[in-house]
Amino acid sequence: MKHDKNKKQKPLLRFLFRPKVSQLRDDTWISLSALKKLATTKEHNDILKIIERETIPSVRAAWIDHFLEKTKHSEYKKSG
Repeated sequence: MKHDKNKKQKPLLRFLFRPKVSQLRDDTWISLSALKKLATTKEHNDILKIIERETIPSVRAAWIDHFLEKTKHSEYKKSG
């Protein structure tokens, strides 16, 4: 079987929708010591332990978001 050298190769669509490496950069960073200052309950401390052990950045970011939501709600409960 011979390959036709004059035949153009079709562009692969999957590369059009793949994010570029520069878009995958993690711009947000928060220190664990700052989060520890916000922890007031056992639930907060448990979430902090999970954050400390997590190695996958996207999962860790989701846990940090969850932690911040929990601490925000607990502050409203105290003041209200």
